Amino acid sequence: MADKTTSSPPTIRDVAAQAGVSVGTVSRVLNGKSVSNRVLALVNTAIQKLGYSPNAVAQSMRTKSTRAVGLIINDISNPLFSGIAKSLDDCLSENEYSLLIASTNNDSRRERVIVESLKQRRVDGLVIAVTDERDEGIKSVLRNVEFPIVLLDRDLDISADSIWDEHASGMKKALRYLFDLGHQDVALITGDDSIRPGRERARGFREAFKENGRQVPENRVIQGRLNSQFGYEEASRLFESSNRPSAVIAGGNQILSGILRAIRQRNIRVPEDLSLISCDEVDIAALMDPPITVISRDIVQVGQAAANILLRRINGDVSNSHSRQFIATELVVRESCAPLH
Repeated sequence: MADKTTSSPPTIRDVAAQAGVSVGTVSRVLNGKSVSNRVLALVNTAIQKLGYSPNAVAQSMRTKSTRAVGLIINDISNPLFSGIAKSLDDCLSENEYSLLIASTNNDSRRERVIVESLKQRRVDGLVIAVTDERDEGIKSVLRNVEFPIVLLDRDLDISADSIWDEHASGMKKALRYLFDLGHQDVALITGDDSIRPGRERARGFREAFKENGRQVPENRVIQGRLNSQFGYEEASRLFESSNRPSAVIAGGNQILSGILRAIRQRNIRVPEDLSLISCDEVDIAALMDPPITVISRDIVQVGQAAANILLRRINGDVSNSHSRQFIATELVVRESCAPLH
């Protein structure tokens, strides 16, 4: 039997009656329209007394804004994405926007479903790092949304702004550093060509060899899944071969964790037996013994740049020229590399 003492939530009509004003006046206050200070005080006092909370869905229908932004990433466990999400959320919160985060688990079908769901929820904008740039399905879905989009380090032929990290130049800095230490045989384990970071890191690797007058070792460019298991499997294969490279570059922080597992299992000493460089500044790199040299990018800047571009679009910038902002990469030298003896 229903509890008769339970009252229904207060409505905008209740607020109007409590304040002694019309429903239209309360609506003006809720939507930030101009009213006298006396009326504003009456309505706010009534709202607080009744504990009234506006219906967000109904309000968004009136204002055509939910003040919510979506973020779609392919792996929420990746500390790189959590850092970007925090920076993005901080910037959006300062502008009174909420951030809705979804992880696709590297599933393109799930990615398309999430975009459609955010479309139905009427978010004001979207920041997304798509799982596979070759997937025509996600491109089709993104072409049919009405809110602005910012691509996180992805290259799609759609109407969207983008943030691109300079992976290739960072990779070249790492190779030049290893060459100066005397290393000739260097292997790169990174993501495949389905996403920009994998392509750009491989491009930088190849160009570094060419620019230094060296033949590109294609058998040392190892591309595949951007995860720990792939890093472990490929590092194990390299370490068990008769011609183990003298240096390895992990093209991703999750790949690094797999490489470190393979190193530990074989009691390989870093940097005495193997020089090691990774991409992206995450805790595991700085806290290892020895600390690992990294190709670093400012993930706080990435999140801030994405938020600023999106807010500019939401606030009325309808120019057809979509921006492409580049984030620099730098080599942070630590103790994981040594001269080749």
